[in-house]
Amino acid sequence: MEAIEFKCERCGAPLEVSPETIVAICPYCGFPNHVSGNLKTENIYIVPTIDKNAIAKAFWDRVNRDFDLKRMKEQIEIVDIEGHYAPYWVGSVHVEGDVEYMVREEECHTDSEGETHCHTVERHYHDYVDEVLSLIGSARRQIKSFGVDDIIVHYSRAKPKGKKLLELDEDQWGKIKLEILNTEIDETQAKMIMREDAIDVIRDRYSAKADRIERFDITADEPQNVSLILLPMWTVYYKHENSIFHAVFAGWDGRDVAATEPMPIWRRAQYMAGVVLGVIIGAAGAAYGGANGSALVSVLSLILGAGASGYFGSLVLEGQRTERSTGIMGHFTGAFKR
Repeated sequence: MEAIEFKCERCGAPLEVSPETIVAICPYCGFPNHVSGNLKTENIYIVPTIDKNAIAKAFWDRVNRDFDLKRMKEQIEIVDIEGHYAPYWVGSVHVEGDVEYMVREEECHTDSEGETHCHTVERHYHDYVDEVLSLIGSARRQIKSFGVDDIIVHYSRAKPKGKKLLELDEDQWGKIKLEILNTEIDETQAKMIMREDAIDVIRDRYSAKADRIERFDITADEPQNVSLILLPMWTVYYKHENSIFHAVFAGWDGRDVAATEPMPIWRRAQYMAGVVLGVIIGAAGAAYGGANGSALVSVLSLILGAGASGYFGSLVLEGQRTERSTGIMGHFTGAFKR
């Protein structure tokens, strides 16, 4: 059976299409070609990127801002700079319902002799939820790449304006084009996930502040204003001594969102000092507790000392620093509330 050849509807260029392809965006003219699944090409937007030279400048600006990297600048060499557009589904979901939960709180009172007494009480609350969540999530099934969650966080805060992909001509596309990662989740699937995750956003909110959720009755409406947006992401690979590190930048404004970095010798020495301090705390506390007959002091000192030593020891073994924004839970997340 002869394979079907796909060509761009606008310029006729050949398209690379796999069985999972939902929309094939022409690498020559930028036209979105609908291949399969439920997706409206008029609802595809792109956030234009700055170029590779601007990303290189952003990288060196980051090096100059960083206390450690600035002192290693002469030993840092850029190996490669790679950029691509990744697809994300955005939309809004109205959630409504009731949540009943319990919180343990300290209650204190002062007696007639001026002494304060405290005890724990269980307080019960009832909230009525009625709000619209704006959600964003990857349109790809594999989203484990370093920096992807951080791009989502930065997008939800910066809210850069996108352009309709259909409205870009070949010249405009030529100025901002990059490799475009395949869209693997169509609109129908995205809406289903959005509804489920909108409820999870509310549940996570109450799980964080409640000691027990006693009733959770939240429903999510059909997602509205759903569109596919292509966000540019750049990765700078750089070398220090014999190791390769990388920094991730948002393509629309050159903001660094995540990075792995070499650890200077003096920083490693600081962490080693932290390990030694943890050992001293544990040993001294245990000795003090033993001499004074306080088992509690001994146990707490050993736990505190072991914790400190373990933490700083892991940093020494890691051999590099990792800096990034707050991560995202779930596939879709609440970008902002309105």
